Amino acid sequence: MSISGNRCNDSSHVVRSSVKTIGFMLLLLMVFWASAPAFAADMILYSGRKEKAIKPVVDAFTAQTGITVALKTGKTSGLANTLILEKNRPRADVFIATVGGVMEILAGKGVLSSYRSPAAERLPAEFKSESGYWTGISGRARIIIYNTELVAHNDVPKSVFELVDPQWKGKVAVAGTRERTTLSWASWLVHEKGKDSIQQYFQQLGSNGLTILSDNSEVWRGVGRGEFAIGVTNSPNSHLAVRAGLPVGEVYPDQDTIGTLVNLNAIAVVQGGPHPEPAKRFVDFVLSSSGQRLLIENAYEIPLVANVDSGSVKPLSAIKTPSLTVRSLADAADSTMDLLRTIDPRW
Repeated sequence: MSISGNRCNDSSHVVRSSVKTIGFMLLLLMVFWASAPAFAADMILYSGRKEKAIKPVVDAFTAQTGITVALKTGKTSGLANTLILEKNRPRADVFIATVGGVMEILAGKGVLSSYRSPAAERLPAEFKSESGYWTGISGRARIIIYNTELVAHNDVPKSVFELVDPQWKGKVAVAGTRERTTLSWASWLVHEKGKDSIQQYFQQLGSNGLTILSDNSEVWRGVGRGEFAIGVTNSPNSHLAVRAGLPVGEVYPDQDTIGTLVNLNAIAVVQGGPHPEPAKRFVDFVLSSSGQRLLIENAYEIPLVANVDSGSVKPLSAIKTPSLTVRSLADAADSTMDLLRTIDPRW
């Protein structure tokens, strides 16, 4: 099993890779190893979170410790595949993923090293690996955003299941599964409602003119520009839209029923990485109050560590969230992807 973002390329779901695909990726990696210069830094970080979200944390860590960090960003699934291919010759020391399920898969493949940061003691059990292979660092809720010039707040759907109503025909957008948080959301819905019910739901969304976009940034920008009235996306995007001066509001859906899914951003130390001690210090820093505040201030993420002020971000304590494990979402990814692609290959 490999982690891939597009059945053959860089998508955000877990698939069974063919020998041909693995061979091609190994060839590319060999070329990369031969041509890429060594990272000139005290620690190497692979991050599925975008540079604008994680670079302020990296800079603050370096300023505090003097440890320099080489940062490589990309799609979570693509970086995870790279880690698998580099397993016998690791280049990275730390990996940050946009969903915890990928960490479970990497741990099962022996890619991650067990490290229990003292700061992780403040985290609830569901936000960290039982075996210490990964730790949640922040969250992003799966919310509904809307254009405030097109939809009155009282008229915004309070449940994702209301999006199949004819009044929203052709007015709703969502990112496809190149964004792994979309796949996690769909997997969770299957977990809550069952395969048959959710298959019907996504078929109805398609019949109602749902627009499937390439990523979440297209969703919030499209809603902000008035191209769509409604979008389903991650909670930081509503803050980004407002910061950009766009007329966007938010609703945390299904608070009276199944709740709102919060996807974890997670961090892990890479097994056999060249700089294990700086890697552990970086994990400790990200989980510290200073690191958590930077994730809130720069990326509008939900803090998971208790007693950290969430600022303008809705705190976890104010959100009804479902009770399920990261492992269950990871296990459901393949079958959910198959389900979605059967309904519409654009997923």
